[in-house]
Amino acid sequence: MYTNAHTHLELSALAEVCPTGQEFGAWLQTMLSRRMQLDNATLERGIHSAIEQLQQNQTTTVGDISATRLSIEPLLSSGLAGVVYLEVLGFDPSVALERFRAAQREIDTWRKRETAMKIGLSIHAPYSCAPSLFEAAARWCRAEAVPWAIHIAESPAEVAFLQQGIGPLRELNRRITPHIEWQAPQCSPIAYLERLGVLEAQPVLVHVVQVDAHDLALIAKYDCAVVHCPRSNHNLLCGRMPLEQMLAQGIRVGLGTDSLTSAQSLDIRDEISFAQQLHAYKVEPNIIEQLATQPSIF
Repeated sequence: MYTNAHTHLELSALAEVCPTGQEFGAWLQTMLSRRMQLDNATLERGIHSAIEQLQQNQTTTVGDISATRLSIEPLLSSGLAGVVYLEVLGFDPSVALERFRAAQREIDTWRKRETAMKIGLSIHAPYSCAPSLFEAAARWCRAEAVPWAIHIAESPAEVAFLQQGIGPLRELNRRITPHIEWQAPQCSPIAYLERLGVLEAQPVLVHVVQVDAHDLALIAKYDCAVVHCPRSNHNLLCGRMPLEQMLAQGIRVGLGTDSLTSAQSLDIRDEISFAQQLHAYKVEPNIIEQLATQPSIF
């Protein structure tokens, strides 16, 4: 019945990290640190529990991001439909492209076992991925019809990283790849994707909070779908997606909970309720509920 268009089921064992009003960059560092402390067995238990929760709350279609690959087999066997996106990160171009080639091989293998659940690719975000990784992924996904997703325009920190090369995400990036000299493109996150030829390959764009009228025009021009995660955006002080402007421009929008590290539940009905309050008097409640019943978002 319902579509939860954005989850990270492998993070379900880290629900205690879920903040209430913590800045995005600080939350990211806390979440990554805690995740490194958990073994695969713990992550797997969290994944199976999360799938049960999804099924119990009438979710039939899911968009999941898998960095560890641990959610792939359970999702393929779950009876759920949707896409599990294999995530690739890497700000060092040589490392990033090596990881991308490995992911290509994985995806080619897993696609032979697709059920109602398809296999796709996720290039994480501009602050964690080299420009050449975005470019290579765009070419391949377009040529091979591989579904893909990107976290984009999520937080003010991401905007500061791209427009000025400063802020907490730049500092995190420096610690992870101190040998890479970052030259900020001095543009918005959406404009950055267009420069790299990414929008032409029509990825699913997740979050899309920090956008202006020009950005929305680009999204509409390339007919990219967007996933709205209002509780996560609220909890991480990311801002408010301009949903009403997106719908007015005919942009396809789905609804997602994000992970239990940034939202209080995986129940998309909770997301519907929050979104209805957030966009009250601007978007009809029944329209928002329809956003959670769109498997075509993938």
